[in-house]
Amino acid sequence: MKKIWIVNLFTSLVLFSGTGYAVDQPIQYNHYKHTQELELECVMCHIGVKDRVRATLPSVEICIGCHEEAVTDNPEEEKIRQYYARGEEIPWQRLFRVPAHVFFSHRRHVTVAGLDCTKCHGDMAMHKKPPRKAPMKISMNYCLSCHRQLQAKRDCVSCHR
Repeated sequence: MKKIWIVNLFTSLVLFSGTGYAVDQPIQYNHYKHTQELELECVMCHIGVKDRVRATLPSVEICIGCHEEAVTDNPEEEKIRQYYARGEEIPWQRLFRVPAHVFFSHRRHVTVAGLDCTKCHGDMAMHKKPPRKAPMKISMNYCLSCHRQLQAKRDCVSCHR
């Protein structure tokens, strides 16, 4: 009986948990404008997606690369220059968190497996305002179903370290 309880608890754990509450981003970033209208790829702002274990949230240095001078009259754009002038990073609020006991590699999933960002992050490219919560709930069961479908490794130690 105890074994069944452990297995049921284990398979229902959330791998990537949202923050558990709604967040407000410091800049009302328009993913749609950047990805659909300007045709920028996720990897241009989220460094490490293809070649590192962890991907980043955009640094103020990345944003200022395009927004050092005003591109629009949107007051949200001016916030980038203000953070940069103060020597501060933009305090983006994470929507997805990987628990400490879980190893997740963006490189392994994006470059090796060839997964598109939408597989785990939903269709962020269509958001004109930052979502306040993770657009999709990713659980261990979600990951395992994808691994089954792609016939990828499903041994515990690949992810749990």
